[in-house]
Amino acid sequence: MSRVRDKTGMTHNSLSADLLEQLIKAATKASTTREAIAALTELNTAEAVVWLITNEATARAQCAPRDLAELLDVVVKAGLAGRAGTRAGDLAKLVARYADLAHADTLATVANSLPAVLRNEELVGAVHKTLEREPRHAGLLRVALDHALRKKEMFEAHRLLTRLGRADDSQATLHFIWRKRSVLKPTDRPPVRIALMSSFTIDPLVHYLDLECRAIELEPEIYVTPFNSWAQEIIAETSGLRKFNPEIAFLSVSIDDLVGDLGGLISGDQLEEAGEAAVDRILVAAKQFAEWSDAALVVHSLLSVHREPLGILADRGKPGRAAWLERLNARLADELQKLPRAYVLDMTDVLLRRKGGALDNPKMRHMAAMRLCGPVVGDVARAYTHYIAPIKGLTRKCVVLDLDNTLWGGIVGEDGPHGIRLGGTSPGSEYQEFQRYLLSLTDRGFLLALISKNNPDDALEVIRSHEGMILREDAFSALRINWRPKPENMIGIAEELNIGVDSLIFLDDNPHERELMRQVLPDVLTPDLPADPSLYKATVEALPQLQKLAITEEDRTRTQMYQAKRQREQTRVSAGSLEDYLKSLDITVTIGQVDEASLPRVHQLFQRTNQFNLTTRRYAIADLEAIAGDRGCRLYTLRARDRFGDHGLVATALVRSEADTWRVDSFLMSCRVIGYGVETALLATVGEDARAAGAEKLIGEYIETAKNAPARDFYSRHGFSDLGTEDGVTQWVASLTDANQTLPAWIRREVA
Repeated sequence: MSRVRDKTGMTHNSLSADLLEQLIKAATKASTTREAIAALTELNTAEAVVWLITNEATARAQCAPRDLAELLDVVVKAGLAGRAGTRAGDLAKLVARYADLAHADTLATVANSLPAVLRNEELVGAVHKTLEREPRHAGLLRVALDHALRKKEMFEAHRLLTRLGRADDSQATLHFIWRKRSVLKPTDRPPVRIALMSSFTIDPLVHYLDLECRAIELEPEIYVTPFNSWAQEIIAETSGLRKFNPEIAFLSVSIDDLVGDLGGLISGDQLEEAGEAAVDRILVAAKQFAEWSDAALVVHSLLSVHREPLGILADRGKPGRAAWLERLNARLADELQKLPRAYVLDMTDVLLRRKGGALDNPKMRHMAAMRLCGPVVGDVARAYTHYIAPIKGLTRKCVVLDLDNTLWGGIVGEDGPHGIRLGGTSPGSEYQEFQRYLLSLTDRGFLLALISKNNPDDALEVIRSHEGMILREDAFSALRINWRPKPENMIGIAEELNIGVDSLIFLDDNPHERELMRQVLPDVLTPDLPADPSLYKATVEALPQLQKLAITEEDRTRTQMYQAKRQREQTRVSAGSLEDYLKSLDITVTIGQVDEASLPRVHQLFQRTNQFNLTTRRYAIADLEAIAGDRGCRLYTLRARDRFGDHGLVATALVRSEADTWRVDSFLMSCRVIGYGVETALLATVGEDARAAGAEKLIGEYIETAKNAPARDFYSRHGFSDLGTEDGVTQWVASLTDANQTLPAWIRREVA
């Protein structure tokens, strides 16, 4: 027990609260107060806890924040040890009162020591406040989760379970999360049906994949084929796989399972023959899957856990095991490319990016037939979402970037254009690497935009003339460099690009700006950037919302299209009237039927177009292939160009013929050509074709959504009559004898 000397010079083996207050009042240094409270904690912890609660203002005034935080930690640990009858409720009140200073571990320890019914709103509020400071603290997340479950806040519980999985992705925690979700009401997120087929045990992957799907706001339903029955499940007409009818399937077959002697000295012709037979087995199954399923199929590339036998390494005249696997994977990729909706997951790339841990756990391989172990399972699940996200239409359109400490190091307004960190060596090369990656996004069809709180002249000087800049002004489709709130500027960018805010990704190094964006515009995807800029590239390229399964010609030229749009806007401002402006554009449209080359772009329009989309029916690419081959349907395409550039394939319409009636099932157009009249040109073509085929009337359907207001008056503007609404579908009719739809005077039409 400490002996404390009071101001009279006497020492005491016990210390009352009154004497403590006298010591504090007489103190001239913060350390005196801290030592006095520490002494009281050792002598009577319960009294120290009560004093800190009732004298908060004094404690904060007399102790430095860091000292007080350390002191709280000491007091709480002593209290939890049960000294002097310290009450759990008082400890909870203490950490809640000092939530801004208490260590997250301290707060979590106290909260978790209490029964859930004793955690009051003040304590839970402190937990949430601390989570703002440390959002990945697993202990605090569990407390917040328990509270949400007690309050029956199901949506919040689902959200916290996902956050907990992100904070702690151990198998034990993922299993806990899986069990908790199983008793919760499903969310209203879009569903996705996923099948997992494998030659080895993959059950742990289900928990990780469920987490990753929910992180991108999908509600997954996952089917796992029975152990090593992947081939039978694909072939059998009554299999569980066929009954499940997945939207996407993943096939992971180990070469070690197909070639059983790889652990030995198999080599030469025997090795080649065995490898070819293994690839043939996978390809046969993939082809059979494609015959009955419209789902995407993703096949793992081949890996082996067995090292090259030394005898083979010494035989330089024979090809090595690595070269053999490379040839097998090349053939696998080439053949799968010939199949519709088939892709290869490069497992070597996945393993290069993994967070750590060995691919193979020999013990688990022998005991449970597991070939993916530890952190690798989570890495594989994350790789899967790169295919799932684009299939479900989750790919975003535009990346909006901050400047200072995001595209370069430092603050240009303070450091000057020549004082920022941006160049070929570190610090500075990290930002160049990030810029190169961002520039590559424009080649894949993504737009870039800028939002920066800066003096425009300072920022533009760097963008236009700094020798270290990779991204010049023409790489950006929109710029907002001013001092307005960033959410306000974000709305302006969405309006300028004519896309929804839910098509945007916001990247900013400042956590306060990120949190503001999340609160004001939650539909904008705002991921956290790491503190280390060398990790920016890896963080952003891992986003599932920046993945595409196919790159169209329109994707490759999208940035140039938006640059041309700026020129059109400048022309519009100087034009005398709207019709004069439209005539000055020299618009030409080419209208035809979908073909193999245009099908990926048409599918992209169906998946991603929201604003000018009359029914928002989402057809899979397999459905569109079937429609294209159906004589009772016509799937139109429209390409547009003008004197400033080529818009590309910007509109499509699906029309079904029914006796004397043609019915417009879907009519959709890219937002970038809204207002040019190209939709009228397409509708006029549909009407002419229907009339030529002997149809007497044209019926159009409209299904209102939260985003398709720009298309609401489409049919009324073109002379259609309202037939009424049933089950959310409004039908409009036009007589084909009246020829209501005519080509706009400023548009020239060509036939594909």
